[in-house]
Amino acid sequence: MALKLFFTTDVHGSDVCWKKFVNSIEHFKADVAILGGDITGKMVIPMVEEGSVYNYRFYGREIQIPADQLNDECAKIANAGYYPYPADKNEVERLTNDQTAQDQVFNKLMIERLENWLKFASEKYKGERKLYVSPGNDDRFVMDDVLKRSDSIVACEGECVKLHDEYEMVTSGWVTPTPWKTAREAPDEKLEVMFEELMKKAHDYPRLICNFHCPPYNSGLDTAAKVTPDLSVKVGFGGVEFGSMGSKACRTMIEKYKPLLGLHGHIHESAGFRRIGKTLCVNPGSEYAEGILRGYLIFLEDAKIKGHWRVAS
Repeated sequence: MALKLFFTTDVHGSDVCWKKFVNSIEHFKADVAILGGDITGKMVIPMVEEGSVYNYRFYGREIQIPADQLNDECAKIANAGYYPYPADKNEVERLTNDQTAQDQVFNKLMIERLENWLKFASEKYKGERKLYVSPGNDDRFVMDDVLKRSDSIVACEGECVKLHDEYEMVTSGWVTPTPWKTAREAPDEKLEVMFEELMKKAHDYPRLICNFHCPPYNSGLDTAAKVTPDLSVKVGFGGVEFGSMGSKACRTMIEKYKPLLGLHGHIHESAGFRRIGKTLCVNPGSEYAEGILRGYLIFLEDAKIKGHWRVAS
């Protein structure tokens, strides 16, 4: 049985990228579409109401807009993956000094957007589950229950699921430690135990797809600039220093079990494909802030990869 799948990742809250993902089955004439992690945005953008205008800071610029442009401006911010938060000056000052209240607002905005996304998907497919969605390291755990309640997607984190009754897919959004201390991080020693437990759920490794958000270590899909403790880019004598940021545990699973396909993300700037033994591993990269949905279109037949193409919409 042939299976044509579309894989993307790291949309980071972008409204327009989510809509493109939902529409990707029609656009690319795919059988299923998979979103492999980091679905929520990174930041709230307070928009301070002052009379008939709103003031806010975005991409390092101070911006002022008239109140009648608020909806359009909020849409632009949402398409770039951030969460606009119009509020009066007192509310913004209250949040500035209360980390707990900030987290509550952030969680509320993330959940609201994700629920709206899932409603959009449900209206499109009316309960027909062709979309597979999982969180990544940047996604807080409150997102998991929202995904599991949906009738429009398959929430596959930590699970082994069937694709077209012929292929299996195991999924993990966990990554190795980052300087940003995100929600789903663990050292490789712990990841290896987690991944082994996940691999035990699979039955047919030659037809298995490993949807691991963290790419394999030293694969060419995990190269990124090194970061100093103060979160600035590390620069040496020859310029910016780069290193492998992937998971050794992920690579071990691929070398040990030899799955058919590895779907990865996390490192936005390291797009491409590599072979580890007979396993094809892909990382589509991410340009969510520009509203571009990067992905891989992969054609499977008789437990073989007949073709793969990096695409954009």
